[in-house]
Amino acid sequence: MKVVLLTLASIAAILILLNAGYYRVWFADKPAQYWSDFLREKSNTLDHAAITSRRYGYIYTACMRAREMIARKNVTHPVILLEPNSLYRDSLHIYPDIYAPMPALFYYYTGLEGVWTNSPDVRKANFLLRFSKKDIELLPITSPEELQRLRDGYKKYPLIF
Repeated sequence: MKVVLLTLASIAAILILLNAGYYRVWFADKPAQYWSDFLREKSNTLDHAAITSRRYGYIYTACMRAREMIARKNVTHPVILLEPNSLYRDSLHIYPDIYAPMPALFYYYTGLEGVWTNSPDVRKANFLLRFSKKDIELLPITSPEELQRLRDGYKKYPLIF
């Protein structure tokens, strides 16, 4: 009888906790939202790439397009220079919607090495990935002087995450 009473008391305490204050919002945003997303995707007839693109949004799609462009150019070891996000925020005013991913996230999505303008490996960069509202561009960096000119242009834009 003690076990049943303690179980009922525990369930009641958990229900009260999940329906009060901060935890109510957290429960609606995290576990409940995850469950509804799972149910929506479970019955979806899209292929894996379309589901992944819908889940991760514009940045995933843009990164995959960059990967396709690199594959078409047949580059052996591409290193992609990613623009600072403060450029998108301060100059282009598109930051909350469109931003450059962190190099680790870029690698996770594409398998390609990405560097920021202050990275120790920035000298290896041979392509520049530029996002805009309408499209992305993958521009070749042909010389160390061009790379230095790009880095100098981005110095007034600090890195933000």
